[in-house]
Amino acid sequence: MRITQSMMSGSMMGHLQTNYQRLDKSQEQLMTQRRLNRPSDDPVGVASALKYRAEISSTTQFSENAEDADSWMKFSDTVMTEATQIVQRLSELAVQGGTDTVPEDARKNIAQEVDQLYKQLVSLGNSQFKGKYMFNGERVNEEPYPADPANAVPPYSLDQGQFNYQIGAGIYVGVNTNGDKIFGAAGDPNGLFKVVDDFKNALLGDSTTGIQAAIPALQKSLENIITAQAEVGGKQNRLEFTLNRLEDLNLNYTSLQSKLEDVDMPSVISDLKTAESIYQASLDTMARIIRPSLMDFLR
Repeated sequence: MRITQSMMSGSMMGHLQTNYQRLDKSQEQLMTQRRLNRPSDDPVGVASALKYRAEISSTTQFSENAEDADSWMKFSDTVMTEATQIVQRLSELAVQGGTDTVPEDARKNIAQEVDQLYKQLVSLGNSQFKGKYMFNGERVNEEPYPADPANAVPPYSLDQGQFNYQIGAGIYVGVNTNGDKIFGAAGDPNGLFKVVDDFKNALLGDSTTGIQAAIPALQKSLENIITAQAEVGGKQNRLEFTLNRLEDLNLNYTSLQSKLEDVDMPSVISDLKTAESIYQASLDTMARIIRPSLMDFLR
């Protein structure tokens, strides 16, 4: 077969282009510090990398949800702690005002404090977290309690649903506590709002019997709040374990992704130096071989 000048030139240009592409790939990897910059670099590796990225995205979102849920329940715990303190103060006032030696005007003064504590309890019942009402089930956009729930006409009603956060694949946790567990249901004579309202009326009516009846009723309400608070604490413990597990998963997936996508810097630098040497040698070789010019052929 006759070897022509154009065949030699075409062959050398093809090899030169191949060497340049190898150099370009090494330079790109060094600049981006990534082994996979396009699907053609490693189709199987890219598929695995995309899977790891999806897992990292999911676990990150689950972690954010769990942190948000934990914040919700921490605030719930704070609200219940304040409600506990108010009920304890009301119990002290009931004991103080329940003796026959307390004059009527003193009981009216106590009634004024009870009225303020009653209003604060209503405010706690309408607490919001990030614009969502905490004690009205799934109706988080509706205020659960009217201004005077003990005497509301018609009686209020709370939603019994659960407001859930997704903290894992198919795993949900309800973050809200139903207000009935803390403050009692509408129309319940043993509900906290009704008990406090009756206590206030007994003070204003100078009724020793009515005042004394508030003491065990307030203790029962206090037990209800403590029970609800313990339930919240149990959920918080679960979320703490969930957050630790999600953090471990995220670190694991990030490590796997890094091993798959990131470059081995010493290896890339070595490859780059080799590719530079080969490319430079190719240029030198071509310069030596393709010396004849057009004038040489015309001679």
